Amino acid sequence: IKAYADTKLSLAGGTMTGAINAGNQEISAAVLKDYAETDVVLSSSSGVVAIDLANSNTGTLTLTENVTGINFTNVPTNGVSSFTVKIKQHASSAKTVAINAITVNGGSNVTAKTASAAGFTMTTTTNAEDLLFFLFFDQSTPYLTATQAMS
Repeated sequence: IKAYADTKLSLAGGTMTGAINAGNQEISAAVLKDYAETDVVLSSSSGVVAIDLANSNTGTLTLTENVTGINFTNVPTNGVSSFTVKIKQHASSAKTVAINAITVNGGSNVTAKTASAAGFTMTTTTNAEDLLFFLFFDQSTPYLTATQAMS
């Protein structure tokens, strides 16, 4: 068995092909070079956006309605995790995005923490893009920073 495994994954270099699932195991002393993150297409249903961190840590949302809630699932219970979302404003009529009805792993609604508790207001210019960066510490209330009015 060892000889077979050695031919499949060399511990001394080589090229890996195909997907690898680390099974939520810790990887230490890693140096990453030339990597990419999977970007998922997000949508809202009845005003709520569902974001599953098991699928990705980045996503793109084009507004078709006002967003009244964001539900995050599979946020790790220990450690730091993040999710970046690019939100594109509706093409003809401005929509809103609420950050005061966020759930984390099925918990109660919380309001994302923002600098000086200033909140967040989606850019209203049609087709404008806002970048939202959510940061979680131990699946707690997310911290939110935003870069707005990208065009």
